Amino acid sequence: MKLSILVPGIRIANWEKLYNSVNVKDEWEMIIITPYDLPDNMKDKKNVVHIIDWGTPIRCQQLGLIQAKGEYISWAADDGIYIGGALQNAIDMLENTEKTVVMSRYREGNGNTDSMMQDEYYYLHHHASCQLAGIPKDCLMLNCGLVPRKLLIEVGGWDCQFEVCPYSYNDLAVRLNLYGVKFIMQDECMFKCSHMPGKEGDHGPIHDAQTIHDEPLFQQLWANEGRKSVILITNWESTPDKWVRRFN
Repeated sequence: MKLSILVPGIRIANWEKLYNSVNVKDEWEMIIITPYDLPDNMKDKKNVVHIIDWGTPIRCQQLGLIQAKGEYISWAADDGIYIGGALQNAIDMLENTEKTVVMSRYREGNGNTDSMMQDEYYYLHHHASCQLAGIPKDCLMLNCGLVPRKLLIEVGGWDCQFEVCPYSYNDLAVRLNLYGVKFIMQDECMFKCSHMPGKEGDHGPIHDAQTIHDEPLFQQLWANEGRKSVILITNWESTPDKWVRRFN
């Protein structure tokens, strides 16, 4: 199998639209990790894997990685869609390479997101919260992209100490950088998701997790050099079975 797409899911009504946006040539699977049942319009899709879990989005993504079968791994928020042929183009860029990942651009909402198409936006040191001694100045972010599954498992996947995506993705990006992985910056935009500032919509638990828990943890881990690039793939086992910020 060529590709596995990991989707921590709570927005059931959006799943089919996300599924239909995937445009790749070879066999692929979508792994949805969620406390909810699949909707009827997804139950007959043979390449949809359904995992029940009530944990944080990052724990869910890690569980999906462990069960994934694809040669490559991508991950998606369930409030967005893949755009055009960018996902297939990323696969083509990784063919016949070693220890290499594709970092892709993405967009949020319908407003002016021109800055998100600029190269500088995707360097971690462009953002004040990531200007830390432990983070190399040439390190790219990895909020959106494509990674060989074996390489991702080699470094232990995502650190499930984090609850939600932004800082856990930054943490993975730095660990891959320190592991000697080459990053290819994809020129085109791969993914478009919604934008809910603050606690709008269903974003409240994500906002709180990011600001109260994940950002201070990230600052602590990368304040100085010395954090290991490889962690245990089983790190999810030390996280709560239920994410109380949302499922209280």
